[in-house]
Order: sequence, then C-alpha cells, then structure tokens
Amino acid sequence: MPTLISETDVYLERVDLFQRVGLSRQISNGRIVPPVRTPGLHLSGLLRYCAVKSHITTYIEQVKEESLPLRWAMGQAWEEFAASLYPNMIYQPGEVTEPIIMTCDGIAAEDQVVIMEFKFNRAKKYKGQDLMNKKWLWMQQGLGYCLGYGTEYVEWHVLSAFEFPDPSYCKYLVKFDQKELDAMAKMIAVNKDQAIAEGYAE
Repeated sequence: MPTLISETDVYLERVDLFQRVGLSRQISNGRIVPPVRTPGLHLSGLLRYCAVKSHITTYIEQVKEESLPLRWAMGQAWEEFAASLYPNMIYQPGEVTEPIIMTCDGIAAEDQVVIMEFKFNRAKKYKGQDLMNKKWLWMQQGLGYCLGYGTEYVEWHVLSAFEFPDPSYCKYLVKFDQKELDAMAKMIAVNKDQAIAEGYAE
C-alpha cells in the first residue's frame, strides 16, 4: 500500500493569484504548438487495457470523469491555473519512453524529485486513505510516472468541486515502495505486447 506522507488543505489568498507565473509555451505563427505525442503504446493505453481485462469498474467511472469534453476542459483549466502557482516546477517536462511512453504534468526537484499531478474532482474531497483506495487510475498513473521519471514520490493537487461554489483544494503527497514499483514494472512488461496487439496503442 502506498504511504501517505502528507495531506494539506490549500487556502489561496488574493496575493497568491497576483504571484502566478506564465507557463512556458512553444509558439509558432502566433499559436500554441501542442507537445509532440510519440505514436505507440502509452501508459494510458496500457492502463486502459489492464482495467478492461481485469474488469476494474472504478476505472470506467474515472475515465468518464476525464473524457467528457466539458469535464476534460475543467480539468485542463485547473491544471494550467494550479501549475502557474508553482514557479519552481518544471511544467510538462516532456515524454519519457521507458518502460513505456508517458508524460506527467510536472516535476518538482528540490530535496527530491516529486511528480506533480493536477486533478479536477467532481466528488467530495477525499481523505488521503480514500484517495489511495478509490482512485485506481491515479495510483497506477503515479506508479508509472515514478518508474519513468526515477522517483518514489507523487503529489496530487486536487480541486474538489462538489461543494461548489466553495470548492476545496487539497495536496496529497504519496510515497510508493520498491515492491509496488517492481509490481508496476512487471505489469507493464507482462501486458505490453498484448495491449499493442489488441489495439490500445495510439
């Protein structure tokens, strides 16, 4: 089981909004150039394959949350806003290709490398243990990113909007152990070829 290192409610003040930093973008002909996405099997495709194969119903609910256009737009808006609050973070650090193609939202590297992931949640705010128990997709993504970017730590920045118009922002710092990382590496190795064969590559 992952270890919850910290669970922190974040309360923003007006001054925090004024101190936001612009996110670096690649611009061509006055337009933002989207990051290049390498063709092939990505972590998201592998997790989709594993969830369908294993009948993980919570995965279907989580994907629905993230795939409907307006919900996806809300998630993207939250990611870009929240990322702008952390000037020392490397935003969209680029793809890694081993052990599989993947791209995380950001990396903070002070005392240790920490993957930073930004999530928009329509449900009530999760307690840390509930987050780790119920968000299968987030946990598996986190494990994959740890393998790809060489760390044990993921910090989720979650905006929970159920209590709208007063949503809550909470940070959850989680550490994965070597046994969990080894199990993830094995899951990737065992399922990679079949996921490609069944059309889960992009």
